[in-house]
Formats: sequence, structure tokens, C-alpha cells
Amino acid sequence: MSKADEPSSPPKTEIIPFPQSRVPTSSRHKPTKYLGLGAMAKTIGAPERQTTGHWCSRCQGIWYGYLLEVTCPACGNRHG
Repeated sequence: MSKADEPSSPPKTEIIPFPQSRVPTSSRHKPTKYLGLGAMAKTIGAPERQTTGHWCSRCQGIWYGYLLEVTCPACGNRHG
């Protein structure tokens, strides 16, 4: 079996900061927290590819919601 025939390992997931972000992310030396899914995404069982990432400055982490969800599932913050 050649190297071309071997299955490749899945790519690492990295957080890519957006240049237009209004809220600075946590320090580059600390890992970013995963805060979970929003209430609507959990309720309807939205596939992960249909959710949108949101930054919570209070929790210093990222959570994923469906459509226009704005409330952090960890602390209830609605202001990024």
C-alpha cells in the first residue's frame, strides 16, 4: 500500500479570528473554551454544519447557535 492509498488523518480544528470582530478573543497563550450549543440548536437537533459560532466575552469562549440565537448557553450573556 502506498502513501497515496493510506487514509489521511482528519484536519485539526483551529479557530480563525475575523479581522472585523468587535470583541477581542482570549489570550493567544490560553486555549479557547467550547461553551456548547444554544437552546434552539439543541431543541431542534440542528446539524453542526448549520450552526453559527458566537464569542462570549464574559465566558471567554465560543458557543454555537442556530439562525439568530444570541444568548450564551453558559451564562446568558446577550452582548458578545
